[in-house]
Amino acid sequence: MQPSYSFILKCVLPLLAVFLVALMLPFFWNRSRPVAFTPEAFGESTAVLKNPYQGFYRIFGYTLSDDGQHVQTTAADSIREYDFALVLLEINLRNYRTGPISDSALAQLDDILKAWSQSDAQILLRFLYDWDGIAKAKEPESLSTILTHMDQVAEIVNRYESSVYLMQGCFIGNWGEMHGSYFADAQSIQTLITHLHQVIAPSIYLSVRTPAQWRTITGLYDVPAKFPAFQDQPSITGRLGLFNDGMLGSLSDLGTYGDTLRKDASAPSYKGIREEELSFQNALCQYVPNGGEVVYDTAYNVLPAAVQYLKTIHVSYLNADYDQTVLQKWSRTIWNGEDAFSGCDGLTYVKAHLGYRYTVRGITLQKHGLLQPQVTLQLTLENTGFGNTLKPFEAVFLLQNTLTGESISLPIPFDYCTLKSGETAVLTASLPENALSEGTYQLFFSITDAATGKQIALANTAYQEGDGLLLGQLEN
Repeated sequence: MQPSYSFILKCVLPLLAVFLVALMLPFFWNRSRPVAFTPEAFGESTAVLKNPYQGFYRIFGYTLSDDGQHVQTTAADSIREYDFALVLLEINLRNYRTGPISDSALAQLDDILKAWSQSDAQILLRFLYDWDGIAKAKEPESLSTILTHMDQVAEIVNRYESSVYLMQGCFIGNWGEMHGSYFADAQSIQTLITHLHQVIAPSIYLSVRTPAQWRTITGLYDVPAKFPAFQDQPSITGRLGLFNDGMLGSLSDLGTYGDTLRKDASAPSYKGIREEELSFQNALCQYVPNGGEVVYDTAYNVLPAAVQYLKTIHVSYLNADYDQTVLQKWSRTIWNGEDAFSGCDGLTYVKAHLGYRYTVRGITLQKHGLLQPQVTLQLTLENTGFGNTLKPFEAVFLLQNTLTGESISLPIPFDYCTLKSGETAVLTASLPENALSEGTYQLFFSITDAATGKQIALANTAYQEGDGLLLGQLEN
C-alpha cells in the first residue's frame, strides 16, 4: 500500500526539516560567531626616524680633475658608516670651464656615484664651478659649454637614477645657487633647466633656488589646481622643486623673496613678498621637494616661528651642519606644543618632523555578511610631519598564525602621496573569513617604499623594524 501524500506532509517533511536545520546549524553558527580582536597599546613616539627621501644631510664635495690630485676622496668606510637617509654631493667642474669634461674626469664621477649608490643614502646632487662666491671667474664663458657638460654627466647620472633623488640648480652661480653668474638671467636659466629636463632621467627631481625662478621656467603664475603627477607624467612642472640655502636668514630669506606685492606685477618671474611666497610654496611643495639650509641667528628662526615656517613650506630636508648657530639655538629651546614632544628640545622636534611622519592612531575590526562573511580592518593613520611623501608607497596588513606560523598579507589600497601634513586618513582592507583558519593571529601594519623596498618606520612606541607595527591579536 502506497503512503499517502498527507502522511508525507505530516510526518516525513517535519523530520526532514529538523534534519536539515541540524545539518545547517553549525554552518550558520560558524558564520555568525564573532571574531575576537584585542588591540595593542601603542602611543606616539618621539624618535627621529630614518626614512627615505627626508631628514638631515651632510655635504661631500669633489673636484673632477685629469690628474686626480684635486679630487676630494671619501673613504669607503666613511660611506659605509654614513648614517643619514640623504647626502648632498657637490661636483665641481671648474677644471673644464674651457672645454668638454675629459674621459678621466667622467670616470671619476662614475666612481663617486657608484660608491655612494652602495650606501644607504639617497643622493642630492649639485654640479657647480664655484665654491668661493666668485662664479663669474670660475664658470665657462659660453652657455654651450655648460650644455655640453650637462650632456656628458647625464649619461653617468642616469646609470644611478635609483640612487639619485634630485638635482639642485643648473650648474651656475655662486656655490651653485643660481645667482652671481653671467647666466643668471631668466632666458639662460630657462635654457639650462629645460636642457636638464631633456637629458636627466625623468625619475629624478630637479630643483631651482627661488619660487620666482620656478614660475619663470614653467610660465605659470600660480600652482595649477590639477598638478601634473610626477610619476605618471614627468613634465618639467611636475618634477621641478625648490632648494633654499638662505632659510630664515632674513625677511627675504637672503633675497629669495622680494619687497613688493606680486599682485602688482603680471610677470610670473616677479618676486613677491615673504607672505605671498610662503603661501605659494605651501601649495607647490605638496607635490615637489623643498629643502636647504638655515642660516644666521635671527628673529625669524626662533623655534616657534621656525617650526611654523618649515611646516608651511613643507620642508623635507636640511643641512645637518649649517648653520650651527641656528641648530644650537633650537637644541637649547624646549618645545611646548600640545603633543608627545612637549618638553623635548627643539632640534629633536625639527629633525623628527622633516618630510612625512606617520602615526597610527587606532585600529578596528568588523565582521559582516552571513553567507559570505568578510573581516574588515580599518586603521586610522595621521601624518604629523612637515610634508608628505612624493614617491609611491605600499602598505599591508600582515596576519601571522601564532601556532602554525602561517602568514596572510592583505594589501591596503591607498595613495600615500595624498596624505598631506596634519591630515588623517582611514585605511581599509577586507578578506573572506574562510581565509582564516581557526586559531590566534597577530596583526601587523607595514608600509614600504615601492622604489627601494625599504620599510617606512612608523612614529609609534611599539614599532619594530621587520614585520611592522603590532596592532593586536585576533581570535578566529
